[in-house]
Amino acid sequence: MNVRIYQINMKRDTNNVAFMNYESLPKFQGSSEIDSSLYDKVFEGEVNCFTLEKLYEIFNLEHPAGYKGRSMSVSDVVEIIDGNNGISYFHFCDSIGFQQIDFAPEKTQVSDRFLSLSEQEKISVLLVPVGKSPVVKEIPNTYEAMKELVGGGGLDEYMPFDDNAAIVCNRDGKQEKLPMNRAVYQSPKRTEMSYSELKSLFREAENKRQHLTAHIVFTADTFKKPYSEFERTYEVSSDNKAFQSRMGGYSIYGASLDGVDPCLRMEGLMADEMGGKEGWKIEKCYLLDQAKEVADIIHGDFFIARSNIADEKYDSLTHEQMLKYKRLFRYPERFHETAHGIEIEPFKPDRADKER
Repeated sequence: MNVRIYQINMKRDTNNVAFMNYESLPKFQGSSEIDSSLYDKVFEGEVNCFTLEKLYEIFNLEHPAGYKGRSMSVSDVVEIIDGNNGISYFHFCDSIGFQQIDFAPEKTQVSDRFLSLSEQEKISVLLVPVGKSPVVKEIPNTYEAMKELVGGGGLDEYMPFDDNAAIVCNRDGKQEKLPMNRAVYQSPKRTEMSYSELKSLFREAENKRQHLTAHIVFTADTFKKPYSEFERTYEVSSDNKAFQSRMGGYSIYGASLDGVDPCLRMEGLMADEMGGKEGWKIEKCYLLDQAKEVADIIHGDFFIARSNIADEKYDSLTHEQMLKYKRLFRYPERFHETAHGIEIEPFKPDRADKER
């Protein structure tokens, strides 16, 4: 429903009719006519309900994020705007139910606590639900909206990353025994090297039946379009035939960090392999430390936003950050208690179109 809510301003209420039911109005002001000039507009926006009774429940038990008016009570007036013809209907909140009334909104004033959902500042964050893939959400940039996104309670901020991205979660998640969601790992150490050095280490590891992982960054002039370093970086494993002498093959598969190329056969594109002079030129390589040290385990749903430390608030993630953390948290994890501690098992969830 598209609604506006009006409440009596106590400073202008000379007849003390605030919180009085409709039947009592003549006793206090000599008439049952609603004096619109006593009212302030405190809210307008689209609310997910279809009845006045449900609206009353929402504005008593589940205030919309950012709402600062009083909980809905007797003497409040609700304006419902018909979506088909734009006609407004006004309803007085009575002791029992609502009374349809005549009302003049042009005589009202706007409260200093007024909330318009359409004008509310919103930010884009990455929600990471328990057992599901991450999803982008646009939410009001308010404490209440953030609490609602993580299931209530207070908020905790955790910044294990180096780009001002923050994990925001339910402060009481562990105490309330919310289900374990994702482990947060220490950032892997990276060792820069040339591609020839990387190939040598890859082959040595595969001869020992071990697997290594690296990031290969291609030069900016390799591509016709301008791409950031993040978008030009591909993750490659030593577990490819080109690095395994026993396999007798040449294939190298990799995945771009931005997710555009999730499984790309690369040896025919790379100048250092079979791509020739016009192939993709390598700028640098990074060998990743394979040790994954758990820094923490987040309980319950959480989201990732950009922390604006200077203004002590959150901002939308950048496009690059959104891609980065979608990839980092793409797989949900299962947690198993063992005699040696908690074992963590990533798994692929159902397709997004199956999720509810």
